[in-house]
Amino acid sequence: MASKKISMKDLDELALTAADVLAQVREAMIEPHPRKVSPTFTSPAIAELCRVDKTQIKYLTQKHSLPAGNRMEGSKAKDYTLEDAITWIQTVGNRPTRPSGQLGKVIAVCNYKGGVAKTSTTVAMAQAATLRGLKVLCVDCDGQGTATQLLGISPEQDVEIGHTIMPYIHDQQPDFRYAVQTTYWHNLSMIPASSGLLAAEFALPAKAMSQRGFPFWEVLKNGIAPLREEFDLILIDTSPSLSYLTLNAMYAADGLIMPCPPDALDFASSVQFWGIFSELIENLPSAKDKSYDFVSVVFTKVQQNEISRIVKEWMKQAYGAHINGVEIPESNAAKTAAAQLKTIYDLSKPDGSAEAYRRYKEPLDRLADFILDQLAIAWSKS
Repeated sequence: MASKKISMKDLDELALTAADVLAQVREAMIEPHPRKVSPTFTSPAIAELCRVDKTQIKYLTQKHSLPAGNRMEGSKAKDYTLEDAITWIQTVGNRPTRPSGQLGKVIAVCNYKGGVAKTSTTVAMAQAATLRGLKVLCVDCDGQGTATQLLGISPEQDVEIGHTIMPYIHDQQPDFRYAVQTTYWHNLSMIPASSGLLAAEFALPAKAMSQRGFPFWEVLKNGIAPLREEFDLILIDTSPSLSYLTLNAMYAADGLIMPCPPDALDFASSVQFWGIFSELIENLPSAKDKSYDFVSVVFTKVQQNEISRIVKEWMKQAYGAHINGVEIPESNAAKTAAAQLKTIYDLSKPDGSAEAYRRYKEPLDRLADFILDQLAIAWSKS
C-alpha cells in the first residue's frame, strides 16, 4: 500500500492540532505565569540555607527582626515564603556578595546538543543563586523558550516578539532593559524567548553584510551591559547549537558552563563544539583577546555504569582542570519535576523518594556554591 505524500497543508493542520493539544495539556497540568508559585521553607530548611544551627532560629529572628514564619495549621512547625527565606539568607547567611561599585557577572550555559540538561541546569542555578542572596537575571536565547516556560511564562501564549531581545537586535531599543520581566520567583527576573527569536539567525548576518565591519558577535554583550549594574548574576541559556546568538552569548560571558553527560556521542559533540568555537573566534577581530574568569564542564545525567566511568576518564583527559568536580545524576526526581515544568528547587518537599531528591539536589547545591565562589574570586580581582 503506497503511503500518502505529506503536503504543506497537511503540516499546517498538524501544527494546529499539536498546538491545540499542547494548550489543553498545559491548561490541565501546567501552571504558567502568574499561577506558578514559589516553594515554602521549613525552619530547618532556613537554618540549612543560612548555615546556622536550627536552635538559633528563634534568637536570630528576634535579634535581626527577621520574618518569623507562619504557623502551619494543625502543627507546631512554621513555614516561610521564598521572600522570607531570601531575607534570612541576605541578613545572616554570610555568603559572598557583590562589592559596591562592582558590576554583575555573566555566565553562558552552552552545548552543541540538546537533551544534556542545559536549560534545567541554567534555571536551577538561577534559583539556587537567589537562595545564596544574589539578584539574578536569566536571559533565554533559545527559540524553543524552555527556560521561559520553566520560569512560569508560556512562550506561545505570553511572549510577543517585542518581549524578547529582537527589538534591540533590530535597533528599536538602546539596550535590553525594556525586555526584563519579573517572575514568580523572588529576586529572579528574566528576558523571555519565543520562536520569533530564530529571526536573529538571519538579522545578525544581514547586518554584518550591510554594515562593513559590524561586530555581530558583540550585540548581546552591548545589550546586556547596563543590566550588570542592576543584577549580581546574569545567566544566559543558549540553543543547542553554535548559532549566531550562542556565539554572542559566549562572547558576552565572563564564565562558561557546559553541561555534558559522560556519553561517547555527547563527548564527541562537545569536542567538536569547542573546536568550531575556537576557529570562529580566531577569525573575529578583537575577539581573540577575549578571556574568561572560568570555563567549567559539568557531568550531567550521570549513570552508575562502566560506560559512564570510561567516558568520564576520557573527558578528564581532554578537559583537565576545566572538569568540574560536581556530578549531577540521572534521576527520577529530576524527571518528576520536569514533567510538571519545575526544577528541584520548585519543590517545597520531595515529590517521591526523599533519597532520590537528596541525591539530585546536593550536587546542584555544590554547583551553585562553585559559581558563587567563582564570582567572589572574580570580584576580588576586579
